[in-house]
Amino acid sequence: MAICMSSKFPEAIPVSDISSVSVTDALLNIFSRMGFPREIQCDQGTSFTSALTTEFFERFGILVRHSSVYHPQSNPVERFHRTLKRLLRVLCLDAGSEWDKHLPSILLALRTVSHESTGYTPSELVYGKNLRTPETLVMEHWMEPEEESDLVTEYMFKLINKFKRCQEVAINKMEEMQVKRKTWYDKNAAKREFKDGDLVLKC
Repeated sequence: MAICMSSKFPEAIPVSDISSVSVTDALLNIFSRMGFPREIQCDQGTSFTSALTTEFFERFGILVRHSSVYHPQSNPVERFHRTLKRLLRVLCLDAGSEWDKHLPSILLALRTVSHESTGYTPSELVYGKNLRTPETLVMEHWMEPEEESDLVTEYMFKLINKFKRCQEVAINKMEEMQVKRKTWYDKNAAKREFKDGDLVLKC
């Protein structure tokens, strides 16, 4: 899993293991679409600290910053990981081991939901416009009376419902995190009271 820290654009590649070879292959898969970053933040697992991955980053001029083992929450990928797992739980109740088939729908949902920290969807910041979704495709094509097919329409509406469920879970998760951060801030914020005549610094 990876996420662009400026645009919040998420990526996720299913792998059979977390060996250095699998990790570098997955990163190359992502970089082939997004380009090679100047900097990458990752945890201190052996997959990212091995000789292979170290040489990989050095060869492509990528500065590596490791998140603290005591504060893994400082890594935005960890937060993305929790959101992704929650979405998979919602969609994979009956899917069993076929969870990877739901990844495209989940990524589409996360890429087209406005992010609280930017005010834009990740796809708008990466592509300059929002992505066309199953919902817009139905409106543009499948709902034309002369071309409507029951099977196609049924499939598209199932896809739309799955997409909307992903969006709803993603939005709820972001709202929960916003409330938690506000609660944490309010708990640590000191209340300041001023009286007439007190000196204050005006910026």
